[in-house]
Amino acid sequence: NRLTLVVKNAKAELYTVTWGQETRTYTASQLAAGVNLAADFENNPFTEAFNRVDGAVMAKQSFETLQIKTLFYTHMAKLKPDYIAQVSDDSRAALVDAVAEAFQPLTHTLVIQAR
Repeated sequence: NRLTLVVKNAKAELYTVTWGQETRTYTASQLAAGVNLAADFENNPFTEAFNRVDGAVMAKQSFETLQIKTLFYTHMAKLKPDYIAQVSDDSRAALVDAVAEAFQPLTHTLVIQAR
């Protein structure tokens, strides 16, 4: 993950950067060279959003594993394969929708202040 912040022509020697609930201090030369916000701010405004998407994808993939390894090999699947495929795909569709819904726009603020 790389989200680089570059501040050119900074006049002060030190700056604080606040992103979400965390604040870090940088020198003007560090900011001019560029700082990797994703590396320096582990808990950032994207954390919850990424976790939400990751959770939805994990739930879908867990179901797909069950679907392929178990549901398609049941006695009922041998008797009525089209029925099992349709019923399991209906369940999977809700999980696919949940992944799509997990992607939401995010507004965040980055505050840079001279010290």
